[in-house]
Amino acid sequence: MALNNKNTATTDVIATATKGDKWVTDYAWISGLAGALTVVALAAWYNAGHILSKGVSVAGWQITHTRLDSILFALGVITFVMLTIELVRIYLWDDRFKFTVAPKVKQGHYFSFLIESVINYVFYLALLSLVLWFYHSAGEYGYIRNNAYYQSWFRFLDIVWNGYLWVGLPYVLITRAIKHSAEADARDYGYYFQRVVAYPFSFINLGDKQKQNTPHFSDIDKKITRGLLVKLFFTPLMTVFFVDQFPHLVGNIGYIFDGLPKALSSGSFTHRSLNNDFFNISISFIFSIDVALAWVGYVISSRWVDNQTSSAEPTMLGWVVCLACYPPFQFVLGLYYGAPGERDSINLYDNQTLVTVFMTMMLASYFVYMSATLWFGTRFSNLTNRGIIRRGPFAYIRHPAYASKNFAWWCIMFPAVIYNATHSGVELAIIQIIGLVLLTYVYYCRAITEERHLSADPCYREYCEQVKYRFIPKVF
Repeated sequence: MALNNKNTATTDVIATATKGDKWVTDYAWISGLAGALTVVALAAWYNAGHILSKGVSVAGWQITHTRLDSILFALGVITFVMLTIELVRIYLWDDRFKFTVAPKVKQGHYFSFLIESVINYVFYLALLSLVLWFYHSAGEYGYIRNNAYYQSWFRFLDIVWNGYLWVGLPYVLITRAIKHSAEADARDYGYYFQRVVAYPFSFINLGDKQKQNTPHFSDIDKKITRGLLVKLFFTPLMTVFFVDQFPHLVGNIGYIFDGLPKALSSGSFTHRSLNNDFFNISISFIFSIDVALAWVGYVISSRWVDNQTSSAEPTMLGWVVCLACYPPFQFVLGLYYGAPGERDSINLYDNQTLVTVFMTMMLASYFVYMSATLWFGTRFSNLTNRGIIRRGPFAYIRHPAYASKNFAWWCIMFPAVIYNATHSGVELAIIQIIGLVLLTYVYYCRAITEERHLSADPCYREYCEQVKYRFIPKVF
């Protein structure tokens, strides 16, 4: 399917700072790698200190008291490490990312600057209040029902609200004072919400002279709205995913150093045991890192680390095929879920050597999938453009995450389909293979809509000239 670049000349969005033949995103992986190492280091610390049960204590100061707060504390540490490294990296990369004093501060108009900053802070709080109201009211998140699944998300929202009440105004003052940028101001959520609140007044008939000064919902406001919707959908999911996955990594690290040696010395450790342990440890390692890095990308959007959203997917098709892959919409792909899960699939065959081969291929593919997230650093986000990545796995194909994830599923589930065809009937196998094909097609559509969206960015068009293949190097 060919890309349609019609009218892109008038709608170009440049989200990637360049310096000669170097792009600021070329070394975004440094903060991603730091985040990954931090996840593993924290898991080891949590295991050694029994943090999940005792809480986080530093120098005699008890910081957390509950299991949930301890896991959220880990996310906070990961975020701090990644942001610190990324801030230093882009500060050293180019003078454009160094401090720029606001014009009003330079001119000595301190009171006017203070009033504008306070207004910005108040509108940001108002927007945050609206977001809190939405999550508390939306039935899917089950706040009224005290749904356990999203309790970690509501706890995080409480922390964000209380934190911004205390540090929000100093953050706004410092950011506007020494990191002035008209472009960043236009994408600032506080200013955005001011425009949203003022927008209804544009419908009042004030005459031609006054009408030209009334607010309008501009193209950039539409992009910010779509980008905000991306955050609102994905951040709760990434939060509950990490809260679910990280304790498994903590436990598996303990098992590697304690349980595994005992199992090996007991004489009862079998090839099947090896496969199960290899699967459990690898999955917790890969997806704890993947979700943590993605979480940072969704939560943090700041001019300090140059990861503000430049544009978000403008088409309904792009949104549909993306959201269909995540809860609760993933159930529209019900045919896919007719196939056995990964954990069930590795227990179908008695031939454990065959299981090892297919499982190793699957886990290697998942590792590539995780590395694609790592290479974004603090810029990861579905459906948005926050800078074009052209290094790492993206140097070989345009969609390494989609390709590797689908290859992993086929590696572990296609053998299960064959097994079912010979043991449970051809009808079930046909339904399952249709489900896998459907899932692969959905990801193909995600790739196509993503390319159409990003092609408005000249850096992405240049990247496509450099990397010709979408899914398989030198083939397709």
